[in-house]
Amino acid sequence: MSAIARQQRVKGDNFSEEADKTLAKRTWLSSGTEQKHEDAAELYMQAGNAYKVGGAFNEAGEAFTKAADIFTDKLKNTTEASSCMTQAGHAYKKVDPEAAIVAYRAAISHMCNASRLTQAAKLSKEVAELYENQQSDAEGSVNLAIESYQQAAELFDMEQQKSQSMACLLKVAELCSAAMDPPDLKRAAGIYDQQGKNSLESNLLKFHAKGHFLHSILCDLANQDAVGGAQAFQRYGSLDYTFGESREGKFAGALIESVENYDVEGLATACVEFDRITKLDPWKTTMLVKIRRTIEGEHGDDGEDDVDLT
Repeated sequence: MSAIARQQRVKGDNFSEEADKTLAKRTWLSSGTEQKHEDAAELYMQAGNAYKVGGAFNEAGEAFTKAADIFTDKLKNTTEASSCMTQAGHAYKKVDPEAAIVAYRAAISHMCNASRLTQAAKLSKEVAELYENQQSDAEGSVNLAIESYQQAAELFDMEQQKSQSMACLLKVAELCSAAMDPPDLKRAAGIYDQQGKNSLESNLLKFHAKGHFLHSILCDLANQDAVGGAQAFQRYGSLDYTFGESREGKFAGALIESVENYDVEGLATACVEFDRITKLDPWKTTMLVKIRRTIEGEHGDDGEDDVDLT
């Protein structure tokens, strides 16, 4: 530990002790009581900052939380309370993700009550990322990540931040289709379908539409719904006249034909040809493995990584 870190931790201890003593003081007038609480909250915030600089992140989180409690319960200042809980979350994030989530959720609640929806959306996304990266209780964490990404998307949408909302919804689709057990491929297909249509309405985003449409069709095929995939292919061709002749459209068409004809070799050929130009990412690989299993009549998930698409 560096000398500066030790000094800051000592400062944090001193500020925290002074804050405790300030709260313990007896006051007779309401103005004095309010000033006491303001002084104590300020001291806890100073303690939190000192602990943070000193690398004592648990202590920093606790100090910021104490300040937030005062702002919430005594001073009725939700703006400062949300700021303190956000700082507590940032500190806890370094050492205790679960405590960070609790702090962030408290901050989100304050922000929503104060109609600070953009900030609430950003923190909701932060919570989703923490859940997504959790190693323990993977299935439960995935569901909570999906819920938090969905919440972030809705909050961003309320503030007309369409691109941020779309990014969060695409994370919902990704997790629903590739991380959930069992996957919710129908929900994922619907999200990709809608995001593709939304992209066509924007000159800046319309070139992404083909990718979203391909993802939607992949979800349909992985969900053993070749009819739905074929119908979607026709629908996307009418929405975007360039889709059928695009790389994504030709790939989707070849996959549909392979599934309809139970043609594993055709599937492999389509994958190789697509991969030569655009490398198959992990998500597409996961969907294609599911599609190959559908063709072969193998619906289990065991050994998924050992299946050779080529």
